[in-house]
Amino acid sequence: MKRYSSIFPAIICCTFLQFTSVASGATVNGNLGVTAVVGAGCQVNNSNVTSGTVNFGSLDFGSINTLGSQNVDAQTNGAGNGSIVMECSNGTTFTISLDNGQHFASGSRAMVNAGNGSMFLSYALYQNVARTVAWTTGSPLTGTASGAPATYNVYGRIPGGQTGIASGTYNDTVQVVISW
Repeated sequence: MKRYSSIFPAIICCTFLQFTSVASGATVNGNLGVTAVVGAGCQVNNSNVTSGTVNFGSLDFGSINTLGSQNVDAQTNGAGNGSIVMECSNGTTFTISLDNGQHFASGSRAMVNAGNGSMFLSYALYQNVARTVAWTTGSPLTGTASGAPATYNVYGRIPGGQTGIASGTYNDTVQVVISW
């Protein structure tokens, strides 16, 4: 009997070994560069933004029964309630300016009576709770950020002793400009 030898099993075996060595995997090492640029900048964290303008809320003096010789004080209290809430990168210097409002006259800010445009109620804005540092166009609040969120309250005072003040709702709008 004759024996036939075939090379077919040898080809299959070599092909299998070749695929096995390709499929066994490899390790590749490399580097990935990671970069960030932190600039001097701030973010104003008030939630009420319309058409690119931040509405900081209001400074509400509430209801006043009579305005005798006593001062009437009020202050803002937090984001959306008149306070200016900012977060700036550490070391960033900034300025918060308040304009004189819409009814500035005789060297002071004033609110106008909503029912009588010729009646005004004078008021002042301050940077501190003691109301010793006026917030005027010539005296903005300046600071250097620590990198943490910070709240800047606005302190207001209606000075007592104003006479001829008619009853009604008085209001004004003050523009806030923040720069860094």
